[in-house]
Amino acid sequence: MRRDGRISPATWACRVAFATSVAFLAASHAGNAYAQGSGIQQSPDSARYLISKDVGAERWAISYNLNDRTVTGNVFKTDGSAPSFIWCQITNEVTAADPADNQYTLDCYGSTACAAAPCDKSAWTLIAAGLPIPGSFLLPDETKATYAGQVQPIFTQSCATNLACHVAGGAGPVNLSTGDSYHQIFEITSTQDPTKPYIDAFVPDTSYLFNKVDGTGLGSRMPLGQPPLSAEQIEAIRTWILEGAANN
Repeated sequence: MRRDGRISPATWACRVAFATSVAFLAASHAGNAYAQGSGIQQSPDSARYLISKDVGAERWAISYNLNDRTVTGNVFKTDGSAPSFIWCQITNEVTAADPADNQYTLDCYGSTACAAAPCDKSAWTLIAAGLPIPGSFLLPDETKATYAGQVQPIFTQSCATNLACHVAGGAGPVNLSTGDSYHQIFEITSTQDPTKPYIDAFVPDTSYLFNKVDGTGLGSRMPLGQPPLSAEQIEAIRTWILEGAANN
């Protein structure tokens, strides 16, 4: 930005190039056309996916933060110039039977490097609004179950979503309703069996909640007073835990 408040030709060129890359990102995923050598890793706390992928002639090293639903990171150029930066907010999510087909809508902002502190937030510019990105870009290959797509619907349909249902029993106050359930069960110690958390990431057999729905836990099988969950529903919960029990 020049002192007169007008955007310099160099800045415009940078923004156009950045927006072109984002547009290529959306188009390439429709045909899975990005280059080889890409990869995704889930952080040990299951709170984010670390993504490194080629988008056109650029390498994108970004993070999908599951806690605040943002995508942030670096865009490295092949010409050796300074990296650019990207910050996106996920504004909408539509789940699918196959998580690779999930549809995420993003608003993305781009910026060049900050030469020295303090960095100026005005350097960030909206470069794409309503950008559609499939789950195949943000999730590891062969992801079979997400919390929003496969697990929460089971809780909503078959499990107690009212605190009063659990307070009277040994399980303690557990609210399994949409928007509340995840943070009440992920790595939270069970009151009935203090040796186990409700959900033990990556380990279904030591997850108290999973033991209750598959009939191997202490006390009555859940859901109480109702038919047991189907084999498919139990397998969906098991698979989600095996895949890290992320809030995805």
